[in-house]
Amino acid sequence: MKLKCSVLTIWLLLLVTTSGISQESRLLSKPGHFPEMHGVIEKPSTPGTHPPVIILYGSQGWRPIYATIAKNLADSGFVALALDYRAYADDNSGETGDLAVWHRWQSSVRSAISFLMEDTSTVKGSVGLLGYSLGAILSVSVAASIPEVKAVVNFFGCGSADKKELESQVRNFPPLLILHGEEDQTISVLAAYALRDAVMAQGGEVEIKIYPGAAHGFNATWLPNYNEAYANDSFQRTVDFFRRKL
Repeated sequence: MKLKCSVLTIWLLLLVTTSGISQESRLLSKPGHFPEMHGVIEKPSTPGTHPPVIILYGSQGWRPIYATIAKNLADSGFVALALDYRAYADDNSGETGDLAVWHRWQSSVRSAISFLMEDTSTVKGSVGLLGYSLGAILSVSVAASIPEVKAVVNFFGCGSADKKELESQVRNFPPLLILHGEEDQTISVLAAYALRDAVMAQGGEVEIKIYPGAAHGFNATWLPNYNEAYANDSFQRTVDFFRRKL
């Protein structure tokens, strides 16, 4: 798989985050569920069923902030699963290298959807994927192949550098919201436009917001490029988009 930002490169890149609570990834699935599900799940306090959203972290892996994001989404009316997609054991597929790692991560996303769909008393059918950087790339690679996924929010991610592969990834793609910084030096804003154009060329639905002057991780509170207004705006756009599409 050719990625505009390779798995090994993205592994070293910054991860978006905001200040959060101390809550660690934990085993969520019951015995026999494979791949195992790790992460944090938060549910709305209101009764009834709610649309689920899966949060996919960036290159630095699990951070407690993802529990905070899940709680914020639950308070907004979603069943939110912050997925620790690198935590489960190897599936012994016989594959090696970057592609094997990528396939395991994709399997983790599919397993998470299966896990959520089992909770029929709380979860209703349509699933949203919320990806940050590497997690956004992962969401693009897998969303079109999962019928339950009806919306994707992509924070400063990119797709394949290979035009044909990108076209394949976004064929029959669910509605997509792209949130990207104009001055992102980690994943160029050109990647956001390329993803937008590829989805639209296939007849897909895309909304895009480019934040003027913003760098990668513009909603990371500890970074000098943090922008509170952009952080708040991007979260509200995420919530509004999922409410309309799920």
